[in-house]
Amino acid sequence: MQLSKDPLLKKHVSSNVVVAPESIVSKSGCSVIVGRLSNNDMSDGRTPEQVCRMILYTIDRLLERPSTRENGVIIFHDLKGVSKNNVHPGVGKLLLGAIIGHLPIKIKGIYLLNAPFFFKGIFTVLTSVLFPKKMKQRVHYVDSIEDIYEVVDKELLLKEHGGELEFDADTWVEEQINREKNGDLESIFITS
Repeated sequence: MQLSKDPLLKKHVSSNVVVAPESIVSKSGCSVIVGRLSNNDMSDGRTPEQVCRMILYTIDRLLERPSTRENGVIIFHDLKGVSKNNVHPGVGKLLLGAIIGHLPIKIKGIYLLNAPFFFKGIFTVLTSVLFPKKMKQRVHYVDSIEDIYEVVDKELLLKEHGGELEFDADTWVEEQINREKNGDLESIFITS
């Protein structure tokens, strides 16, 4: 998967559905993926496969980092404003099938902030069927951003979550394209 060769992937990665700024690291040293599912507009014609590719691309970039390889990853998903247009049950099934047992990533925790009732129902069904017992214990529904501050220092988070970080996905995407062109990218998906 290369942004420089796939305009649709580039568009989706730029949409701020999932971001993983290098400066956001948990108190335990884990890399952090920040999700904002409300930015995922399934009504624009994107498919579950395309959404999974976008997330897998971001995970691939995370796997380049020593903090990810050594300490694992925390997934923080802010579900504020999520509607049924933002979710598709096929995404979870495809994504979990691609990650669990196939990618060298240790998921240390999943924190779901502001999860609407319908999302909890869908996610609970998916996790009960697809998650190993250990992973189910790492899923946390949180009602307050203060709960996230116990895991990640507040100032490291994005401004929208009370932190100090301004993240520009378009700039990040262009940096990744330059890295692809320069051969500076370490990818488990790209073979020479």
